[in-house]
Amino acid sequence: MSITPVAATTTGLTATQVAPQRQTDLVDQQRLDDRQAQDRLEDQRALDRRRLDEQDAVRQDLVRQDQLRADDARQYRDEQLRVEQQRLQDQRRLEDQQRIAEQLRLEETLRQRAEENRLQFERSREAVTTRLEQTNGMFSGRVDVYL
Repeated sequence: MSITPVAATTTGLTATQVAPQRQTDLVDQQRLDDRQAQDRLEDQRALDRRRLDEQDAVRQDLVRQDQLRADDARQYRDEQLRVEQQRLQDQRRLEDQQRIAEQLRLEETLRQRAEENRLQFERSREAVTTRLEQTNGMFSGRVDVYL
């Protein structure tokens, strides 16, 4: 089977008869080329839209990740602040307990000293009373005799 040109298959056509057919063929070919170019353009636009959608999805994912990281950092700072505040509160509580224990120790020391002083005073009073009684016994006579 051999391919024969269209002009060869039509017998006896004149150039004026073939020209309109060629014009129609050229217009059809131009339309086909235009349609193919339009299809390529639409395909390119669809590809560009997909790429933009993919880039937008990637951007949104990055934004979400950044927000998560920021939230994590904020939670970490809040937790660190809470821990530091708890540590300071515990330290103040310990210092208060130490101060109270020192005050109680000092109060006990003062009580002991007060008790020792009271006992010493009692002994001294008893000694003075005993000595006065002994001295009074020596002078049981008349006092004017010695004057």
